[in-house]
Amino acid sequence: MKAVHIAKINKLRYVEAPISRPKKGEALIRVKACALNHLDLHLIKGRFNLILPHIPGSDAAGIIEKINGISNLKVGQAIIINPAIPCGECSRCRNSLSCEIVNIFGYKTQGGYAEYVTAPIKQLYPKPKNISFIEAAAFPLTFLTAYHMLVNRANLQKNETVFIWGGSGGLGTIAIQIAKYIGAKIITTVSEDADVKKIKKLSALKVINYKKENVEQSVIKLTNGKKVDVVFESVGAKTWNTSLEILRPHGRLVISGVTSGAFASQDLSNIYYYQQSILGSRMGTKSEFEQVLKLVESGILKPVIDKIFLLKDAEKAIQRLSESRQFGKIILEC
Repeated sequence: MKAVHIAKINKLRYVEAPISRPKKGEALIRVKACALNHLDLHLIKGRFNLILPHIPGSDAAGIIEKINGISNLKVGQAIIINPAIPCGECSRCRNSLSCEIVNIFGYKTQGGYAEYVTAPIKQLYPKPKNISFIEAAAFPLTFLTAYHMLVNRANLQKNETVFIWGGSGGLGTIAIQIAKYIGAKIITTVSEDADVKKIKKLSALKVINYKKENVEQSVIKLTNGKKVDVVFESVGAKTWNTSLEILRPHGRLVISGVTSGAFASQDLSNIYYYQQSILGSRMGTKSEFEQVLKLVESGILKPVIDKIFLLKDAEKAIQRLSESRQFGKIILEC
């Protein structure tokens, strides 16, 4: 099969690779599409200790070729992969909560930048009939992450105001849709004026071009000095202090990533004085994924596609992601 693997740090190669045999409890999937995520960038840059070569790709959709185990799914069935793989052993797993050490498909396992991939049967779900393979690959990781952040961790409520960094990205576009579904008021950011109209179609109340406007001053003005109830944070070092400054008393900051860097400083006095909460968030539960899947099937949540690349052009796709030029998800078609 053809695959794209990380040959060494900062080096992708399009290669011929063997097709893995599914172990007991696994299925072999013929991949039709795989989405890019910032996790892929971290892997390529060597930020995690991986055994190389490694095939990345956490969001894959395709067709079942073989099943090694008991399943209600059938060979030839179109499926998507839930990328959050729980350990199944910790106390949180035993109580149907988010896993303490949840693994991510394509991180510690070989991923979807390939024509074929093996995956645990329990992570497979029928592809919704109302969406294409391209759309099916565009939602699992980001939709689950955003849903867990806003619904489970931040407990965002109707009529509350949420501030979402990076509204034009793969995570931001779905966070806006989930916040709309909840009934929250939405403020978000973009880096290009051309994205403003696209964002407003997703129902963002106000859009701030962070390259032209002072975010803190704009938020204070837009909220009549009240600031926001929830900050949706995945950028990290570059935005951290601003995120804290725009948070109102008893507000919640929920963070799921550090794309701009992991080290930041902050004034601790405001956090206890204003009784604010800082909440870490990573992936989500099986039940949350199933809820997200229902929302996609019903058309309430819709994947936003930026651009589609052929598998052999993965380097070009990664370059686009690294430059933050996308509006929505970048997809590899296999």
